[in-house]
Amino acid sequence: MKKFKHFALVALAGTALASCGLEPAEKFARAQENYAAHAYSDARLDLESALQDLPGDAAMLELLARTQIALGDGEGAMQALEKLQSQWAVRPELVILAAEADILRGRFDPALTKLEGIETANAYRVKALAMMGKDQPDLALEALQKGENATGEKADLQATFARFELAQGNLSAARERAQSALKSNPTLLDALLVSGEVNIARNRLPQALEHYEKANETYPENLAAMIGRAAVLGDLGRLDEAGELLDRAASAAPDNIRVVHLKARLAVEQGKWEAARSLLQSQEAAVRASPAMQLTYATALLRLGQVEQARMLLSPLVDRNPGMRSSRSLLAEAQLASGDSANALKTIRPIAERPDASPQELDVATKAARNAGDPSASRYAARARMPAPEWLGGELAKADSALRNQQWKKAVESYEAINQRSRKPNPMVLNNLAYAKSQLGEKDAALDFALEALKLAADNPSVMDTAGWLLVETGRDKGRGTALLRKASQLEPDNTGIARRLTAAERS
Repeated sequence: MKKFKHFALVALAGTALASCGLEPAEKFARAQENYAAHAYSDARLDLESALQDLPGDAAMLELLARTQIALGDGEGAMQALEKLQSQWAVRPELVILAAEADILRGRFDPALTKLEGIETANAYRVKALAMMGKDQPDLALEALQKGENATGEKADLQATFARFELAQGNLSAARERAQSALKSNPTLLDALLVSGEVNIARNRLPQALEHYEKANETYPENLAAMIGRAAVLGDLGRLDEAGELLDRAASAAPDNIRVVHLKARLAVEQGKWEAARSLLQSQEAAVRASPAMQLTYATALLRLGQVEQARMLLSPLVDRNPGMRSSRSLLAEAQLASGDSANALKTIRPIAERPDASPQELDVATKAARNAGDPSASRYAARARMPAPEWLGGELAKADSALRNQQWKKAVESYEAINQRSRKPNPMVLNNLAYAKSQLGEKDAALDFALEALKLAADNPSVMDTAGWLLVETGRDKGRGTALLRKASQLEPDNTGIARRLTAAERS
């Protein structure tokens, strides 16, 4: 059974506002403006200041409760709502807010008790959240389905339903629910966040980034939006942008474990092993509870030469997750580095015997077998030089996926690996390698690959398009480049991309 967690927004510290000299009504008006602009921290400061002068003002207390919930502060929201408890009997929306505050505090049963007898769409949404918190997916589904037939706005309900479907692994249903929520409310935070998560699950990173960017720009204080955006930027290889965003997140929430881990992963990606080790060293409990963090920490330790510490992390990780390929390969590296070649071979052999073993995995297996005096060393070495069709097929799928996702560095790495180990050059591999390199700014190297592809597939419009445009961009031969683009456009007259580049070439 899948485990559910309640879905709370996480507060960021706001910048102090200069409220001195303003009347309570003026502070309240400014708080309303900031709340509408999703500047919740600023709104909270004005509301708390105004309530010092008018402690029983119902409108201010209600807005403060809504602001606290938006900031993920269930305790603060409940303190405000308890002062309005005399109104709960006639204002069910306040009861629903109180139930949300309970959920943020992890008090799921009190939330359900409060919601008894309230049958609006929003009430059923909050009931579903409580059921998810109690790990009762069947009852959560029942509440969500009832909410669809209840009165009231349903965008929030659909966003929660999308998150429920995603947790169950129902990607198509999750996508439909998220789209429905965004159609009803294009700027709804949870709809934007879950849309980002759905697109990540579907391996559609550019689309995920669009949703996280909109969420981050619309709700600049929201930590989930900031972290989601940074994570996708990191996966896209836009490391500097990801780092800047994570620095902002860390300054607002320095102890948030997701922020810490993402910063460590980014450091590993950049080869900053000491920075990654330092970030995770003080998070011992969190590292023990997370296989992903253990792998990140072990990678940093191994690259720093702290082999035994890396082994101590990796051995139990592999025991608990024997099919986790990355940790098994890293453990074999650590065992090999410590001189334990026999155990390194034992660890890596299940991967090395697979037809889709990568050249890197086979290199580790070769070294381990050679050092251990095992006759399989020569076989592994030969396969590393000329991998099996299963590896080529898998690597090509990875490369094409990276290209679609604009992960240019990953695409280049995969296409280069394929090109180096193929028995004969493939024009489309060369063409795609050229395109990916051009996106990384390596125009001259890209053109060399594009021209090599053109020799092999002189009449392919995609190849002509890539080579032609690079000839124009680099200035190496604008006339030939324009001619190639013109011919490609004639072969594919409906291709707007080729037409656009031809127009640009003719004007240059």
